[in-house]
Amino acid sequence: MRVLVTFAVEAEFAPWRKRHRFARNQIKIPRLAQNEPFSEVYEGGVAGTDVDVLLTGIGWQDMSGYIAKKVFRELLRRKPDSCISTGLAGGLNAQFRPGEIVAASELVFRGGGNKMYSNRRLLKVAETCGAKIAKTLITESHIVSEASAKSAMSKFGDFVDMESYHILQIVSGTQIPAIAVRGISDAANEDLPLDFNRIIGHDGTVRKGQLIGELARSPQKISRLIRFGWRSRKAAYSLADFLDRFITSFVEYDGRVAAAAYGEVAAR
Repeated sequence: MRVLVTFAVEAEFAPWRKRHRFARNQIKIPRLAQNEPFSEVYEGGVAGTDVDVLLTGIGWQDMSGYIAKKVFRELLRRKPDSCISTGLAGGLNAQFRPGEIVAASELVFRGGGNKMYSNRRLLKVAETCGAKIAKTLITESHIVSEASAKSAMSKFGDFVDMESYHILQIVSGTQIPAIAVRGISDAANEDLPLDFNRIIGHDGTVRKGQLIGELARSPQKISRLIRFGWRSRKAAYSLADFLDRFITSFVEYDGRVAAAAYGEVAAR
């Protein structure tokens, strides 16, 4: 059995990567002009299951996003038994608190397009593994930093990220079941400590000059930034725990379904 998992950046993946000793693998991208190897792919094993992990980067708007999509399609050629879009997300609904794991029934993109849906079977497994089930995940083209913006968006969704809609949209053209599951990093009623759109690069690296400038102008934000970093790290560890339970349960669930189907056919 094989599972494909996507995170946006290394910091989200790090607790799970260290736990299972995922190895980095380079993939050549066919039909790309420069045909450069893409190294943000990892391979490992969890509960006897082969797992491919792709770090997509934050958002899908630039050339890096274009390359990540190409790599993602190449990984889908391996015919995984399921695909999990995961990482951290911002809360829009006060019901979902930092550190909690939330799975989306449906996904919408603020830029338009048809709704995407998580696989019902995977949602059932996620719920048994401790995830809360939300109705709608909104995928946005930028990081939503202000509580006032979250409040306005809460009329349309329960939490927000920058990648999941695009991932499930690509998977929707296959027969591979997919689900969006995220760890909540910040609550609906709080501003982020800084404008991360200016400070964080596509690959999750910190632009040190901008960070130092922001903190120099507002040193009172340092404690808030430390608190936010601690909570995000805690959410990433909770996500790692969830993924271990989910993959183990998914393998067992698929085994029970297959056994039941076999018994039904044998009885005919």
